[in-house]
Amino acid sequence: MSKPKTALTGRLTDMDLRLLRVFREVVRAGGLAPAEVALNISRSTISVHLSDLEARLGMQLCLRSRGRADFKLTQEGEALFQAINELDGHLDNFKSQVNAIQSQLTGSLRIVLPDDVLEIPQLDLPATIARIRDQAPQLQLDLQLAAPQELELEILAGRADVGINPLHSHRPGLDYQPLFHHQSLLYCGSQHPLAAAKGVSEELLTRQELAAPSHAVLSGAAHLYRLFPHKSTANHMAARLAMILSGWFVGFLPEYLAERYVQDGELVALHPERFRYRIQNAATFKRSAAEHAAVRLFLKAIVIRE
Repeated sequence: MSKPKTALTGRLTDMDLRLLRVFREVVRAGGLAPAEVALNISRSTISVHLSDLEARLGMQLCLRSRGRADFKLTQEGEALFQAINELDGHLDNFKSQVNAIQSQLTGSLRIVLPDDVLEIPQLDLPATIARIRDQAPQLQLDLQLAAPQELELEILAGRADVGINPLHSHRPGLDYQPLFHHQSLLYCGSQHPLAAAKGVSEELLTRQELAAPSHAVLSGAAHLYRLFPHKSTANHMAARLAMILSGWFVGFLPEYLAERYVQDGELVALHPERFRYRIQNAATFKRSAAEHAAVRLFLKAIVIRE
């Protein structure tokens, strides 16, 4: 009496899918030996997997030997290979449907940005927002402003999805997509005693009170900040700018932010050849969110001016 055939019942397991993939690659390669490269497993392991699949289905799928010439599908094997090809087609359709869904994203995207974001010449935020809305008109945007150390903490705590920030260090759990650089120089306000002074020595300069960030500064700039023993702090760039404009403090500012005030005579750069540093800016997001459709959309939509 012949052994009754079994069938795939219930949900397909990961093992079922693996065995079907092995069978598909063997058929495409024309034998066990040539399939070793595609599957990156030994011929003996391939043979075991085929035997397992045949036992699972209760039918012989192929006639096989050590060579390519003697490999041949049975009638059942031919039918199974056709069914696998149809399954591949369904998977392609599924991917297309997912891509279509992504073009009509819903829900929300929480973006956290530096408080001087509109002043950054390399970043065209309005154009970036427009591109996001063009591609995902139903996606709700939630924009927040934060200081650098706050920005990363907001993302790590799950209160924001993605941000743009000076790249200070690589925090565990976060990924970074580099975007552009900018220069920061040391400035004082036009009412500061050093604004009109000639030949200011470095010793005199570093005795001035510095308007400093309340967070850790870039490692490449730390040596400059250490030169100033007298400091007052503010967590946001706008607040430090106000302190410097008051005429009581000196402080480092991005060139792009200070430029307008320099042209109007309200700020003066101090020893720009010495007191300067360069900053890398990057899009920041949780490593686990790298495949989040809305985050990917934001990263692709960012408009950088040349």
